[in-house]
Amino acid sequence: MSLEKKLNSYTKLSSTQRAKAIKWLARQNEELILVAFEKQKDFFFRLPKNKEENKSVLYLAAYCMAAEALYSILVQKKRKNKVINLQEVSDTTSIQVKQFKRHQKSEKYDRLLNLKGKIFKLIEEEKLSFRQVSKFLKTYHRLEVSHSYIATFYHEIKKEKQ
Repeated sequence: MSLEKKLNSYTKLSSTQRAKAIKWLARQNEELILVAFEKQKDFFFRLPKNKEENKSVLYLAAYCMAAEALYSILVQKKRKNKVINLQEVSDTTSIQVKQFKRHQKSEKYDRLLNLKGKIFKLIEEEKLSFRQVSKFLKTYHRLEVSHSYIATFYHEIKKEKQ
């Protein structure tokens, strides 16, 4: 029996449905992918293990089922004629929170990382204050950052160096 036929029989999903769910999951953030791996455990233990000698196929089938479950909760539930019980509502809201949770570091943080050498030179060698560094960045780099944000950035990077 081929791998695709095995996956079809275990997951009850077509190959296009599996591919669609996995591609969707790949575009999500890490927390949602972690939820998928946690759900994968549940699906793995529901699968019949006595039929399959290769456990990797079962893991793949469980992963596909978890991806499809998350996809159906978050994408397909937005469509018409949905029927949701209270357990699915709580699952949906907690998963949606994880889906839209972004990494805390902002675009300003990334730009400050690019200017890290210059910032350290201004603070340590030229002995400028954080307010003066903020004015310098605004004038010469069109980057408006508060002095307190520069201070936390500076101390955080300095701590990482040690």
